[in-house]
Amino acid sequence: MVFERQFGVIFTNPKLPVLDYSTLDDNIDIGSLVEVPLGSKVVAGIVWCTGDTKFDHSRTKQIIGPVNNLKLEPEFISFLKKAHAYTLSPIQSYLKMAVQGLNFHKDPKVPIAYKLNSSNYSQITSRQKEIISYFKEQPKRIAQYKQIKNDLGVSSSVIKSLEKKGVLSKVTENKYKQEKVFSEPIILSPEQRQAVSQIREKYVKNEFQSWLLFGVTGSGKTEVYLNLVSECIEKGEQVLILLPEISLTVDFKRRIMKRYGALAGEWHSQLSLNERRRVFKRVVSGQLKLLVGARSALFLPFKNLNLIVVDEEHDASYKQEETPIYNARDLAVLRASTSKSQIILSSATPSIETWHNCRLGKYHKVDLLKRFGEVYEPRVTLIDMNVEETPKNSWISFPIIDQIKKSLKKKEQILIFLNRRGYAPIQFCTVCKVSLECKNCSTKLVYHKTKNCYLCHICGYKVSEKTKCVKCNSADNFIPIGPGVERIRDEISKLFPDASSQIFSSDNFSKGKKNLEDMDKIKSGEINIIIGTQLVAKGYNFPHLKLVVVIDADMGLNAGDHRVMEKSYQVIKQVVGRAGRYASDGQALIQTWMPRHPVLQALLKDHGEKFLNTELEQRIEANVPPHGKFISLILSGRNERKLIDFGIKLKNQFYSLDLQDLELFGPAVAPVSRIKNKTRVRLLIKSNKMTKISQIEVRDWLKNITVPNNIYFSVDIDPYNFY
Repeated sequence: MVFERQFGVIFTNPKLPVLDYSTLDDNIDIGSLVEVPLGSKVVAGIVWCTGDTKFDHSRTKQIIGPVNNLKLEPEFISFLKKAHAYTLSPIQSYLKMAVQGLNFHKDPKVPIAYKLNSSNYSQITSRQKEIISYFKEQPKRIAQYKQIKNDLGVSSSVIKSLEKKGVLSKVTENKYKQEKVFSEPIILSPEQRQAVSQIREKYVKNEFQSWLLFGVTGSGKTEVYLNLVSECIEKGEQVLILLPEISLTVDFKRRIMKRYGALAGEWHSQLSLNERRRVFKRVVSGQLKLLVGARSALFLPFKNLNLIVVDEEHDASYKQEETPIYNARDLAVLRASTSKSQIILSSATPSIETWHNCRLGKYHKVDLLKRFGEVYEPRVTLIDMNVEETPKNSWISFPIIDQIKKSLKKKEQILIFLNRRGYAPIQFCTVCKVSLECKNCSTKLVYHKTKNCYLCHICGYKVSEKTKCVKCNSADNFIPIGPGVERIRDEISKLFPDASSQIFSSDNFSKGKKNLEDMDKIKSGEINIIIGTQLVAKGYNFPHLKLVVVIDADMGLNAGDHRVMEKSYQVIKQVVGRAGRYASDGQALIQTWMPRHPVLQALLKDHGEKFLNTELEQRIEANVPPHGKFISLILSGRNERKLIDFGIKLKNQFYSLDLQDLELFGPAVAPVSRIKNKTRVRLLIKSNKMTKISQIEVRDWLKNITVPNNIYFSVDIDPYNFY
């Protein structure tokens, strides 16, 4: 006999409650993805819990049926619930990342591919001969139409003409048919072999373990964890590698595809919807063994995930600032612990949080203290701008100019680092004494000379470079204040007119095929001088790069949050680490007005571990993260007075809870007081780490808050930014 059962179904819209539905289908259970009636529509949802026994189930609607027999595993559901409980972000937002954004019930389109037939190629045009020659160079003489179009620029009519003649024929290409890892003749150094052995020897199946792979830049951390990745794949297990800025990490993608081929896939926002559907289905089925992805890849429902790698775990890109607000590194650790699997956090400049967990014994630490191939780390020199001078209207000091000349004579590549996009951060009117500001945000407009515009780096608002001052109505009185990478390139072009140069930033570095071409030019040494923002520090290898120049090392040292020294050390150390990876004569010159600053002294003396320990001790003494804990409450809306009043109401409610060892600061107008025409007000909860913030009590308090319709309210656990 078949019995009717009741389940609560959850949706990806946070405004919808969990609703009860009935079903007679034995195949439907908790975790099943189903279609249900909702009002006059049919929508997708997830079976989340058993039905409410107090409800009259004779009035419940029926579940229409399952979607592609897709079911979320209990382990994955547990992870989502824990992520929601920790971050206080709506669980529906996590579910949306996991499934709904893909329209998962639709099957991915099969890409059109053609095969070259063995036949008499008579009456063929010169253009068609070019296509035939192209096919002869392809594996098995097969190529996708999209690939042919991109490489040769041919229209579909040319291809169809060859198909009619019998020269080409359509095929269904199974590019995923692969079972073994491709061998790659890489010999590990003794230190790398020891690191692999350390992790392998302590490995216990179905037991959560976390590792910090701590190695100097160029020590071969990637090859260490790829050896462990290969072992997992050979056992039929799935692996997730998280990378910051994955869509731009061309080198890594090439390396992965060469080694793992169809066993591997990628996941990021620049993939087409069809490609994401295809990857999603292969992840769920377990067919895809290795996924390299951006932070959102963490929320895919893997069938048999056994290893997670977070590369460059210190990188701020892992923190998502929009709802759901979370840190992918922290939730990766949570997911590994929930699934009882392994996680490797890899970095040359680990976050203080990770370093603290190592000292507490929560994470195992594995060291790689030497560069691969008996190559030494670059020699660091501080250029004291209190003593040195620059040419008139220049930002580059004489000692650096002299060293660039020497490097160019030796045909060595140079990287100039300035973490500031555009030409100049401020456009100042000399008559009215005001600067150009964004009409939507309380920020200055940045001059982008290559785009002929002034641009807001927060909301994207832009105006023509011919725009006029709002006071004197003239465009002739503006002068640029301060340098950006474009201005530095102009200066380099004047100083070294015979040298080729290229800007390496999110504005100027292209994507897709052009990205590969640009990267090849840099790697081959065709580009003499690279001028880059922090993007250049994200794991790139440049074989010919010998000299790194840091233009303004003091830029981030005076910011107003507790991570300022940590962030500055990380970005400069990573940039310096690009130099001399293939030879021992790499060097870095750092311009500074504060040569005695602890961050710069740590870089000069290569006292990385000492810096981390000192920074941690200072945090513990100040009772701030990772020893203390912060929660930010952010209010935004049109009316500042109403935001402040609501903030005061929150503060009064909070103190009525009588929670021990907790303080609440604010409400106060945020440092960036307006974004996208909405005023912002912040509050900050601070707690002693020894007592911790009671997540349950705080969450229950937040649940009972009625937020006015004209106010947007968000919660940021462990905030990274305080603007």
